[in-house]
Amino acid sequence: MVGKSEVDVIVTEDFVIGMPQLALGGLSENWLLKECGNQHWIALAKCLGLPTPDFINQQGQKMYAAFLVVKITQGAFEKVYENSTLTINTQLQRVSSSRSYSHHEIHVEGECCGQVELLSSFVNRTEQGNNQSVARGEVFSGEWSACEASTLMMKAHKAGRMAHAEDAANSHDSLANIKANDKEPLYSYKPCPYSDFNGADFLYFAQFQSVMDRAERHFQMKLTEQKDSRLWRTLERTICYYGNINLDDALLVSLQTQDIDKTTDEIRHHGRMYRLSDHKPIANIATQKAYMEHPLSSFQANHGDAIKKGENQ
Repeated sequence: MVGKSEVDVIVTEDFVIGMPQLALGGLSENWLLKECGNQHWIALAKCLGLPTPDFINQQGQKMYAAFLVVKITQGAFEKVYENSTLTINTQLQRVSSSRSYSHHEIHVEGECCGQVELLSSFVNRTEQGNNQSVARGEVFSGEWSACEASTLMMKAHKAGRMAHAEDAANSHDSLANIKANDKEPLYSYKPCPYSDFNGADFLYFAQFQSVMDRAERHFQMKLTEQKDSRLWRTLERTICYYGNINLDDALLVSLQTQDIDKTTDEIRHHGRMYRLSDHKPIANIATQKAYMEHPLSSFQANHGDAIKKGENQ
């Protein structure tokens, strides 16, 4: 959690939960990331003495607080239900002239149901309209101080970048090699400009989670080594971001099971997301989930063969 200092900023928001905040089985992880991201930007603006998150550098260029690392822990999103009251307590601290760290405690009816940590860095485009031209920058207004949690997140981010460089040097991350390895399947996804990109014209950071869930569902039988349609709920997730994509580019996702605990019905997997245009990795995503009982999956287990038969006709 953020340590107390004169540069901490606190933002608290309450929500009466309805369909926009819910997903199958409880709180929408995608909505939660978007809302925590929004509170991060609002708190950062407050920290810089700005009325809104309109960040400008000394050269007068528009800057964006893009996320380097997103981390979810203690996920218990199944506790959130329609018409319940959800509170997000956000505490933000600037940790350098370019980076900021925020910690978000999520409570439903006073009970903790998750924590989210975000580490951002100011960036801008060096070429207008090109999301592959993003470079880091600085906004010098305000104060900052060291933060242990952000240091650990930055170490994880740098470790991922070093792994990418080592794989590239050894030709391990070429898509041809990955495709030839049955243990590391690929999932392809072409983002929709109307629903996957945000108002800053970037692929929205929260959509990386959404794409990974699609890849997980696509390869579920290979991951779990079971022929079923079981559903899973997120316990923990860490996303490290290394780039973005342009309009009409596509994503390729490799996915590997790290561990399946049959005693607790939990699964851990790790994925890497690539740009199709240049085959460069733009995200690493580590996920831990637990089995979730649900009427939809029970029905599918009993009637799945009939549904598949209809699809083949």
